Amino acid sequence: MTERVMTHEESIEYLLRRSKRHDDAFPIRREFIQTRIESLPGEPTTGPGPLSKLLRAPHALELLLLVYAVTTGGDYGVTERSQLWGRAAGIYMLPDRNASVVVSRQWQHLEKLGLIERRQHGRLKRIVKRRECGLVGEISLPYTAPTGAKGDVYFRVPFAYWREDWHRKLEMPGKAVLLAAMSRRRETFTLPQDTRGARALGLGRHTMARGIEELVRHELLVKAGTDEVVNARTMRGYEWVHTYQLAKPFNINLSKSEIERLEAEQLALLTPGGDADSQAGASATPNTAMNKEG
Repeated sequence: MTERVMTHEESIEYLLRRSKRHDDAFPIRREFIQTRIESLPGEPTTGPGPLSKLLRAPHALELLLLVYAVTTGGDYGVTERSQLWGRAAGIYMLPDRNASVVVSRQWQHLEKLGLIERRQHGRLKRIVKRRECGLVGEISLPYTAPTGAKGDVYFRVPFAYWREDWHRKLEMPGKAVLLAAMSRRRETFTLPQDTRGARALGLGRHTMARGIEELVRHELLVKAGTDEVVNARTMRGYEWVHTYQLAKPFNINLSKSEIERLEAEQLALLTPGGDADSQAGASATPNTAMNKEG
């Protein structure tokens, strides 16, 4: 009799259900994409976060995203067999001891970046997630739930990333730009493709261009128009850039201020001759205000 082995899809679904997240989405701090750096006047104030060090380690990124999804409290750790992690990340599908070696290499890479910590848990390893900024000096910071405050901005990744098979449909540039786009937290946004702008977002110019092309081809990223932005390095001091919108299921990361702006614009359209700001203030009901607080 042939014994069944959990499939790639079954392994992922087991982990997602284990998380018991009611909204089927998990948070990641923006600092995973880009981090603040000291710079000269006029130079970018942000630089690459840990994501940039995973662009050539696709299996490590998949393992990390699964750890982010499944860990929800306590010590923010999870203990499972290497065989399960190997199948879920698409690294190793056979149910034997070799999975431990293959998966261990990926954990080691993530641990060196300060993104996880491995602890002995009986005969298995417990994977504990650390703060998304990775190493600060030579120290990894303990994980805490993000608050959404100005210095603690985060975005959410939907479980549809796996359930709709985007983890296999997208290459690494597409995944990186998708995460960067979700971190923008606006309905429309720019994705700079020049070397300086892409670096400020935490990605290389070629990665940005390839990722944008990939997401547009899959209709996850939609060109919304063009916008004139400041660029003192051009002859006229401005340049025209494309603006984009994320499509379902990844358009779930609007900031509170962006939601309020869109509501005011919508109210102005519904009230001919009305001023958006005054109408929004005069027409707000207790229920509307409560929804905004939530």
